[in-house]
Amino acid sequence: MDRARRVGAALARAGYAVLNGGYGGTMEAAAIGAREAGGRAIGVTCAEFTFRSGPNSHLSEVIEAPTLFARLERLVRDGDAYLALPGGNGTLVEIAVAWECMRKGIVETRPLVVWSDPWRKIFTGLADGAYVKSGVELFTWVEDVDDAVEAIRARVPSTRGAD
Repeated sequence: MDRARRVGAALARAGYAVLNGGYGGTMEAAAIGAREAGGRAIGVTCAEFTFRSGPNSHLSEVIEAPTLFARLERLVRDGDAYLALPGGNGTLVEIAVAWECMRKGIVETRPLVVWSDPWRKIFTGLADGAYVKSGVELFTWVEDVDDAVEAIRARVPSTRGAD
């Protein structure tokens, strides 16, 4: 959780809002980091998730999607970049949906920054080289917070100073 908190804080200091699933665990830790650094944390929750206790209390804004698929669409369409930390099935699905939407041209190519361990083995095995599109490597593999933020900063202007 410490890594997620540090990532949230570093993104906020760089002028980015943190958009994630809005619940506990890694999502909450990233929201805490973003808020502690004076940034925004936006959670996209799901009305179908009746087993959850609700959004975490560290969010600046909550967007409730009616279904899991609407939630995934919102996360993919609203993100200017994607940063995937180690996680579970939900993270796996989110990476795969963002990747496939970019490969199919459903959304424009955006930075897909992925913590190498454990995702690199899964996606390079699955992709078998298909993660290259038009000479642009869709995945940027990182192993520390600074590299993750720099990979985004290199391709996405921050909102720092924007109204």
